[in-house]
Amino acid sequence: MERNIRVLWATAKVIGDTRNALGLSQTQLADFTGVARSFISCVERGDSGISIDTLLQVAKILHVDASELMRRIEEELKHGPERPQKIIGRPRKTPKKEKTPESGNAGQRRSKKAAK
Repeated sequence: MERNIRVLWATAKVIGDTRNALGLSQTQLADFTGVARSFISCVERGDSGISIDTLLQVAKILHVDASELMRRIEEELKHGPERPQKIIGRPRKTPKKEKTPESGNAGQRRSKKAAK
């Protein structure tokens, strides 16, 4: 399982670095390859794998042979960290707290209803 995670991270790093070197946004890469921007984001975070078909399309847009892209991924696997850190990350949104009578305006609503 650890190997699969490392492959995801290596793929994420190589695609993200290559895209950034060309000055392309994730939206532009997604539009040119016909996938959702959120998918490109997931791939570049290492949260999702990428199919060979999509990898071929990405390589074409990034002006790199697919074999060169794979070589870079293999190099990253050989020389990258054993336990990769997050490449791109932002804190996940925390769920909103439920309003309770003790918090905020929940009590005010009741008093307005009671006043009617």
